[in-house]
Amino acid sequence: CGLAATRRLASLRPDEEILLIEADRIGYGVSGRSAGFMLNLHSHGVPKDLDVLRRTMRFWSDGLSALRTLVREHQIQCDWSDWGRLYGAAGPDSDRNMDMLADTLDSLDQTFELRSRDQMIHDLGTDFYHRGLFAGGNALVNPAALMRGLAQTLPANVVLFEKSPVLSLEKRSGLFHLETAQGSVTADKVVLTTGAHLQHFGIGRGRYVPIATYASLSAPLSEEQASIFRIGEEAAIFSTSENGATIRLTRDRRLFFRNRFTFNPSGNASGRSVAVAGAMHRGGIRRRWPMLADLEIPYVWGGVMAFTANNGTVFGEIEPDLFAVLTHDIGPTTRGTSMGGLIADLIEGCDSPLLGEALSIPNARRLPPRPILDLGVAWELNRIRRQGAGEF
Repeated sequence: CGLAATRRLASLRPDEEILLIEADRIGYGVSGRSAGFMLNLHSHGVPKDLDVLRRTMRFWSDGLSALRTLVREHQIQCDWSDWGRLYGAAGPDSDRNMDMLADTLDSLDQTFELRSRDQMIHDLGTDFYHRGLFAGGNALVNPAALMRGLAQTLPANVVLFEKSPVLSLEKRSGLFHLETAQGSVTADKVVLTTGAHLQHFGIGRGRYVPIATYASLSAPLSEEQASIFRIGEEAAIFSTSENGATIRLTRDRRLFFRNRFTFNPSGNASGRSVAVAGAMHRGGIRRRWPMLADLEIPYVWGGVMAFTANNGTVFGEIEPDLFAVLTHDIGPTTRGTSMGGLIADLIEGCDSPLLGEALSIPNARRLPPRPILDLGVAWELNRIRRQGAGEF
């Protein structure tokens, strides 16, 4: 989102210096730590509101198209692949959702292909899934490489500061003064695209839930280990259950496994939570592929996303010359790319139907105060775990 806003602002103001301030290194944030799905559509079973899903698809598609163009134009080496996605059902919860997902895709005029148990066993080398559904349209990438490539190809009038967390932001005499760990910056306009950390700037507090999800990445599989996958050199698996794992076989023959959700009000994933998730991921891999029980898994991490209660957003001018973007984080990279470009258009007065649609999205609604919120989130996460107990 921040990279997209920066790129668009720089193109609209070619004679002005645009500063991009990153708290860590490019690629180390949530976008770079993701599973690398560049989604055009995603739903667990029946969406709460089909019209909202249709609207969201327009932002997903806009962001996906923009990213695809940038990767091609700048020859960004990020293992871009238009492979698609394979949904797998392992238990009653995802079995029900599989039927509902097929109906939803039909309603949206999306093509898909159903896969039998035998096909899933043949392609994935496991009998964990008893049916599948393959859908196209999305892309797969190495997300950290994509983020680095996007940063390296920003227009010449962009100045990037990394490892520069913003410690304070205040407005004095008509200008914004930002103190960072590396020094101070003065700007006439500021755009905040900080995701779940937006609350630390006093914006969006009590309007979104910071949820951490966790991932593991294995060492490269040996020839023998990789031979169990007959689906090809790469694969991407979703569960139709909210409690199911997201799995990728990457081009360099690594196994990516993402699952487990925790409520993280601070916006950070703790070391203990990461360790617990890593052990759970090993169990999930063993249940699917017992022959990979001893697979080396050197990398485990967590990342925090923001979820709103009404699919609402924080989008627009919060106060004079201070802008912010925060979306409901499903398909965050493609939607964030679209919304990042649109916030730049809003700043510069470049109207478009899609910008009008972004402005028409309801504001993220206010949530119950803590600790009532904590109890509600805990109940919902437990419900998801119970219903999808066989999916992990």
